[in-house]
Amino acid sequence: MSSLADEIVKVLGRRRKEGRLEMTSAEVDRVLEDLGIPTSASKGVPVHLRVARISFRGTKRLDPSHPDAEGCDLEAMDTGDEQLSLALDEPAKAVRANAETGGVPSGGGEDREGAEGDEAEEPVLRALVPFDFTWRPIDGVNGVGSGSNLRGKSSIVNVLLWSLSGRCAEFSVAVKRWIEHVEVDWGVGAETLRVAFDADNGEVSSGTVTIVKDDGTSGTVLASFDGGSFEDAMSSVMLSRLRLETFTVSQSGKPVTHKWASYVNALWVRPKYLKSIIGKEATLSVRLMQMFIGTDWVPVLATAATISGTLEAEKKAAQERTKAATAAVETFRDEALRAVEGVKARMAALPEGVPDPAKISEANTKISKLAREMHALEMDLLRRSVAADTVRQQLKAAKARRHTEHEHALLTKFFHQMEPTVCPRCTANVTVERRAAESDEHQCSVCSSDLNLEALEANVVVATSVGAGVASVLVESTADAIEMSEEGDAPTSEIDALEQARVNVESVMAGLREQINELQATHDELVKETDLGTSLLEAVEGRRLLELELARAEGAAGALAEPVAPVDAAPVDPVQLAVADAAQKVLSDWVKGHQDPLLATISAEIERLVVNFGADSLSNVRLDGAANMTLRQNGDPSTYGAVSAGEQLRLKIATVIALIKHGYAEKIGRHPGFLLLDSPAAEEMPDGDLATMVSALLEVAEEAPMQIIVATRSTGPLVELLPEENRLIADGDSFVW
Repeated sequence: MSSLADEIVKVLGRRRKEGRLEMTSAEVDRVLEDLGIPTSASKGVPVHLRVARISFRGTKRLDPSHPDAEGCDLEAMDTGDEQLSLALDEPAKAVRANAETGGVPSGGGEDREGAEGDEAEEPVLRALVPFDFTWRPIDGVNGVGSGSNLRGKSSIVNVLLWSLSGRCAEFSVAVKRWIEHVEVDWGVGAETLRVAFDADNGEVSSGTVTIVKDDGTSGTVLASFDGGSFEDAMSSVMLSRLRLETFTVSQSGKPVTHKWASYVNALWVRPKYLKSIIGKEATLSVRLMQMFIGTDWVPVLATAATISGTLEAEKKAAQERTKAATAAVETFRDEALRAVEGVKARMAALPEGVPDPAKISEANTKISKLAREMHALEMDLLRRSVAADTVRQQLKAAKARRHTEHEHALLTKFFHQMEPTVCPRCTANVTVERRAAESDEHQCSVCSSDLNLEALEANVVVATSVGAGVASVLVESTADAIEMSEEGDAPTSEIDALEQARVNVESVMAGLREQINELQATHDELVKETDLGTSLLEAVEGRRLLELELARAEGAAGALAEPVAPVDAAPVDPVQLAVADAAQKVLSDWVKGHQDPLLATISAEIERLVVNFGADSLSNVRLDGAANMTLRQNGDPSTYGAVSAGEQLRLKIATVIALIKHGYAEKIGRHPGFLLLDSPAAEEMPDGDLATMVSALLEVAEEAPMQIIVATRSTGPLVELLPEENRLIADGDSFVW
């Protein structure tokens, strides 16, 4: 049984009644083992890390006019090659490289302005200049400087980081292409390890980590790697030797394990990465700080916190899934209830009553018989209608003939009683004398023809030359017309007969229509009865189907009325979660109790160092267990994130130095005592402040063993304060390598 389990048992027993767990220490130890939480602490003992030698070689691509290019072979460069944007010529030709990504020596480049309009571009030539650089830093403070930017200072830092972490650092495109082989000897405790690898345009093709013998040659191979396995190889070699452990951090509910490369990010300071007070990523600051301070239970706390966070995230995810499932079931239940009500409404809309199939069959028979009778009557009516039309036409024709004869009689009478006044031929006047001669001399008053005396007696004026038949017709017609005009129109027997025939046929047709209407009414009544019966039959079948549908809907609604069971196939074990939470609480208390006094000492050292670095406006510096820093700036409360970038840089450097000094002073820290400072003067640090910082670093390096490499463009403080063997300086426009 472990002491950690004993404390967890106490915590679980003090929980509220509903959450209290009664467990033995042995049971807790088994749960901790299942969860992978260690039950013993590991004491942090610092192991130093030093760079003993850095060497890299390759081929530069320089402008043929460069002094170093004399006698070298030339290479035709692709005009679209990105290398053309990097120059190794005088500053006026140096291309705009990003100083904050490492400011590296750049290859020569032509002035491309106006080239776009040229009809043809001449090939760009570069001289292939081999280089082989080696430098042996020593313990204490080392300086790398140059009189100008982009002279190779940061590329040395980047090569060190590349060989140490297994990750290709922030080289420029040109330097990546130039470097072909790297060898770095690292002093790790009592051993010297050589990291050697070949590279092609920043990609590692092959490499090894070997133990360096006393005579300087490579001995036992500890690891072989390529580009894909380089980082893992360095983790396997370095972590165990520096007595550091991988640590896991819960990110978005998922455990993420961090290895050696995350520690390496805390071994260098660069002005572009000031957001986090320790290391490069703010999310790792707490764990890195705890590891470097070296309290015994820090690695166990990191594991417990990660497991607890992961289990809690899984629990929340399961709860969310259950909540979503519950909501879905409730939705389905509502839909099922609505379906039940819908089926009931459809059943209520069905007609009531019981159908009589025999009655329906009898009615259908009657309907068929009535339909046949109505059809016969309609055919008879049709024939009668045709006959009636014929009678009407004949009656119309008879009446027309009678009217014509009547008009003819009237016209005859009218015409023969006319007394013309002029001759219709020559328009000569008909005199009174000549008109009187018709009765006296029996001559026509117009043409003087002899008149028919018999016709004249009947008041018909007709010449003797007209035939006797015509004269007789005219006399008879005139007599008939006179008789008709005196007695009126008298019906003829033909018209009377036709009229009687019309009345008779229309009377028969009316009778037929009445019979048809009576039959149609009976027919419609029977159809209505049969429709009702049919609808009742359909309703019976529809009701049967709806009853089945209602049963299914009610069954579904009843099934969904039950409580929703958890849908997570692998729910979080509440006992494991409770033990993990309790372990985190116990370990946090232990770490805090041990760490708080150390943080007070480290905070005082940070304040002393940052004032020595030239930031005398900062005071009351306090670094807490969450890797947050509060302070006062000119007496006013402030924080690390609120001060200027230059002050942040000083605070960050001071924090790393304080952690190194603390580890070696207390013999419990885990920081390996190695630090790279890249371009500290980039953040508005004048030479005087840089000199103050370098001087303070030299003082600290005497108090605690460490190796610090400072890369800066301000070479004055390096030359003034560092011995010659501790500095690598390129004067004027010269290059470091």
